[in-house]
Amino acid sequence: MNYKEFTKKSYGLEAKEVPLKPLTYSEVKEDIRVSDPTGSKKAYAKSYADVYKDTHRGAPDIKNEKPGEFTLSGKDEKLVADLVRDKWVDIEQQQANC
Repeated sequence: MNYKEFTKKSYGLEAKEVPLKPLTYSEVKEDIRVSDPTGSKKAYAKSYADVYKDTHRGAPDIKNEKPGEFTLSGKDEKLVADLVRDKWVDIEQQQANC
């Protein structure tokens, strides 16, 4: 609605600025950056996203795919980041024990 229409519908009241709509949690939260020197974490995150992207739960998007790091954004980004971190911590511990 432009200014002219707003003043016609205001019935003599002064035109005021419309207050900004409050931001939702999904607009405020930050994306999660994952460092991945080998590329295996990104492959795991991508396979998770491929499996769960069409389900009710959904899957995060992989953004900023740079060598050595990538960014998770969207639904369940924290879950996928935790899965990737925990899986590789377990693998590193197994390799250290061998």
